[in-house]
Amino acid sequence: MNNKRATKRALLTSVMALVMCVVMLVGTTFAWFTDTASTAVNKIQAGNLDVQLLMRDADGAYVNIGDSQQVIFGGANSLVAQNNNQDTLWEPGKTQVAYLAVRNAGNLALKYNILLNVRDEGLIGALDYAIVPQSKLSGENQTCTDTIASWVDAKGRTGAESGKLTAGTFTAAPNGCLDEIAHDKTNTNETEYFALVVHMDENAGNTYMNKSVSIDMKVVATQAAAEFDSFNNQYDKDAPLDFEPVATADELKAAAAAGKNVQLTQDVTLAEALTFDNEVTIDLNGKTLTTGLNSNGYSLVTKENATIVNGTYKGTGSARGIGAYGNLNMRNVTVDVSGLVGVACSAADSQYTIEDSTIKGGYALCNFSNKATINVSNSTLEGKTVGLYHNGSNSGLNLTVTGTKINAGNNGTDATGVYISGSTATTTAGGYQKASFTDCTIKGNAAVEVKYTDLTLNNCTVIATVDSANASYTQNNNGSTTNGFAVVSTDNATNNTMPKPEGTITINGGSYTGLIGLHSFSEITTKFPGFVDTTYVIN
Repeated sequence: MNNKRATKRALLTSVMALVMCVVMLVGTTFAWFTDTASTAVNKIQAGNLDVQLLMRDADGAYVNIGDSQQVIFGGANSLVAQNNNQDTLWEPGKTQVAYLAVRNAGNLALKYNILLNVRDEGLIGALDYAIVPQSKLSGENQTCTDTIASWVDAKGRTGAESGKLTAGTFTAAPNGCLDEIAHDKTNTNETEYFALVVHMDENAGNTYMNKSVSIDMKVVATQAAAEFDSFNNQYDKDAPLDFEPVATADELKAAAAAGKNVQLTQDVTLAEALTFDNEVTIDLNGKTLTTGLNSNGYSLVTKENATIVNGTYKGTGSARGIGAYGNLNMRNVTVDVSGLVGVACSAADSQYTIEDSTIKGGYALCNFSNKATINVSNSTLEGKTVGLYHNGSNSGLNLTVTGTKINAGNNGTDATGVYISGSTATTTAGGYQKASFTDCTIKGNAAVEVKYTDLTLNNCTVIATVDSANASYTQNNNGSTTNGFAVVSTDNATNNTMPKPEGTITINGGSYTGLIGLHSFSEITTKFPGFVDTTYVIN
């Protein structure tokens, strides 16, 4: 009997223990051997593209002359020194050699062209040139000691490029490449050595006496197709080399007149309007292009497709800024003008792309064209009157803005953030204007006012800088009509006629300070009984 009780007691204890185990496991997962792995902080580091032009001096050392403003040949202070002789007086049969080199001083593969800039004062018809490759070396203490024996030797060298000198800037040696750094990071300072040889024809007659010519050299470089991304090493194979380095206003104007792409090598100041009649790439190259023009027109005009990158365009006069009459791609540019307009989109059926840029002006970014497709991303638009403006006479707008601040620094009551206009006529011609803003910050006395527009706002911060208690609505068929509204659709009604806003406003998340919709303004329902607002969809 006692054994039975003990057995029952032990069995009951075991059951209770099992139940407790089950209870403890409820709401948990069964344990497995586990471990975690996490990366360290990942850093994305941009490379450095740095090309240097070197010259062998009288002591045999190669020195960087890339920032020199002296000519290689043709002056009392010429950088050429052979046989301790700086004499640059020429006569038939004379040959001079400049021992030069192009060095990759950065950590990215590069390709380059050698340009000769020749200014003629009567001697050019008697001169020939040759560019003679010598050697290619890498490392810290390498140098080239090869010498040219004669003009005949120069022309006969393997790979030599030779011909008659011509006035202007031309590519004397194309398609150089310094890419060893991409294959072996220890191959620093890869350097290609060459000689520039100039010879005066033995048959040159007396007509060339007392004449002269000046020659200098430029090296233009861009990234080469060598480094790999996740797919291949061809992502930059089309990086262009066909641009003209410019350091002065005269050089810039000459390049524009010649239809060339340009790259600034110095800050440049203009006193007059600059027009590019042909398709162009303008590389500001970290420099500032300044205009002091006073006029009602644009200080910089691009009549065909244009790309503007990497620098600052500053207008200190009353003129408008950039007038784009073709497609425009703008990247990493600051436009800061005192005039009425910062950047104007002015060609029908064109595409305008603004990336990582800042635009400041009376009206910062404007559209004056039909069927324009405009994309703005990660930028800042600061307008004294309006940050982003679309003219109501133009139809078919397709606008997409992401990650952009519009009048975000303006806490006053004198500027509208976004104003997109239209009319019954533009609706007939191209439907409602289309505009989408995502992850944007927008401020203004009326932050966003549209007419005859389908507008979508996704996760935006929108702030009316006029308090809603001081909100107002004043009919106007040629400009904005409201204050104190975060988002509003209006129309072109005048003379106290019933407003009839059209289009659809869709708001998907975000933060909105100020009134939303004309219906939220108490005076509307009092003054215009039976008023019907446009459709607002708030998610």
